[in-house]
Amino acid sequence: MKAFNILIYIFLGTALVFGIMLRSVDLLSGNYLFGFDQGRDYLAVKKIVVDHKPTLIGSEIGAGAAGFRGIFQGPFHYYFLSIPFLLSGGNPYGGIILMFLYGILTIILGYLLGKELFGKLGGLLVAALISLSPPFISQSRFVWNSHGAPVFILLAFYCAYKLSLAKNNKYIFGASFFSAFIYNFQFAIAVPMSIGLLVYLALILKIRSFKKYLVVFSGFVLALLPMVLFEIKHNFMAIRGFLDYSSNPDKTEITLMFIKLLLRDHLGSFIFNVFDSFPKQNFASGEFIAIFLLACTLFFIVKEKDKDKKSFIIYLLSLPFVTFLILGFLRNAVYSYYLLHLSLVYVVLLVYILISSIQAKKVLPQIIVLIFISISFPQAFPNIIKTFVYDYKDYGGTAKIAGKKNAMDYIYKDAGKKEFNLLIFSPPVYIYPYDYLLWWYGSKKYGFVPGNKKEGTFYLLMEPDSSKPWSHKGWLETVIKEGEVVWEKKLPSGFIIQKRINE
Repeated sequence: MKAFNILIYIFLGTALVFGIMLRSVDLLSGNYLFGFDQGRDYLAVKKIVVDHKPTLIGSEIGAGAAGFRGIFQGPFHYYFLSIPFLLSGGNPYGGIILMFLYGILTIILGYLLGKELFGKLGGLLVAALISLSPPFISQSRFVWNSHGAPVFILLAFYCAYKLSLAKNNKYIFGASFFSAFIYNFQFAIAVPMSIGLLVYLALILKIRSFKKYLVVFSGFVLALLPMVLFEIKHNFMAIRGFLDYSSNPDKTEITLMFIKLLLRDHLGSFIFNVFDSFPKQNFASGEFIAIFLLACTLFFIVKEKDKDKKSFIIYLLSLPFVTFLILGFLRNAVYSYYLLHLSLVYVVLLVYILISSIQAKKVLPQIIVLIFISISFPQAFPNIIKTFVYDYKDYGGTAKIAGKKNAMDYIYKDAGKKEFNLLIFSPPVYIYPYDYLLWWYGSKKYGFVPGNKKEGTFYLLMEPDSSKPWSHKGWLETVIKEGEVVWEKKLPSGFIIQKRINE
């Protein structure tokens, strides 16, 4: 039995090593994704740190394309990103270090929550599942708004469990504060987390004390204070945006058929989220995993003798339903990063089922979970090695920072020490990543930032659109007519550069 336990620990330890290894690939290669979102975020951080203009808001939810107007994520994604910005002198690589630390901290917090609930082995299993979960691997590989959310989701879960043990105000405040604080990273998670906490307090723990709810309210208010201040200052923009979204559905006729189609699409997103929460495998569908988790959790909840654990597991089980009910009102897609909290829920529930089935000596659930783990984990290991090797060597074309820096080097070196103008075509229209790299990389390495006028010697840097490879030609024909073409070159990254002179 002792040898068997050692094998289990080695197996789970190997899963942790592989998960951490894949998280580190961009950290080790130094060649990471730097696109629209990353450029936008770094320009916002530059405004805070360099221009000394603090902010009360983050990016607009859905990058302005979710149908809402005037509703923003919180600003702390920017403020946390400002720490590596300061330490690295603006080098975007500092953000990759922060994302990697988010990923490692998520694994550690998963272990601590699992250990609190199920003991050391349970904690290690929760950590191993998180380490191999695709959404949380992505969390560590590039700078993005949602990637800090899992850390605070787990802190909210930890406080929620502790308050079931003792209705202590510090845990009530912690659970409410962290649930709402997630809005700094993803508004679509913070709302169901906060409402789910109220359901937990009122219907599951049956707390009736008015003072306790004052503590809850104070936690929400403090976490949302930047938003509250911004709303007061800007005539309640978010509230007006929400009311406008609710009352004016883009002039779309909301029919029963439309609602049915919408719910079907949303349900598909939730089912895929269940499947995607675990290591990739090809023998259990999202529907099967969802039904198994629900049925087995309900079975063991009925028999659960630990009242505090029972209350917390019911709370976790309620979150998918609360989230579906709330996000069901969205007229746009429910994206996978709206459901990161549910991925953590499913991981904890799977471990709960395994530990409970062992304790209750229920063989069938044990066999199913152990087969799932023993097949999916080894299946993930070779894929991780293959992905690591490929991504470490991958130049990344126009998407990663190496291609962008090399394109800038080519232009600067061709110009020599002469100043020049530069105009950029990018499929997202906004050229945030290039504006930032010209400020950080161009000015520090070559001593100046080029202008953007169509006069004198000027260069065109074009990022072809893979879905519309002709679009940059339309830009040339309609926007850039001035100047005589000296030469045109296509770089290995895929960037196209033109040099023009307009006397």
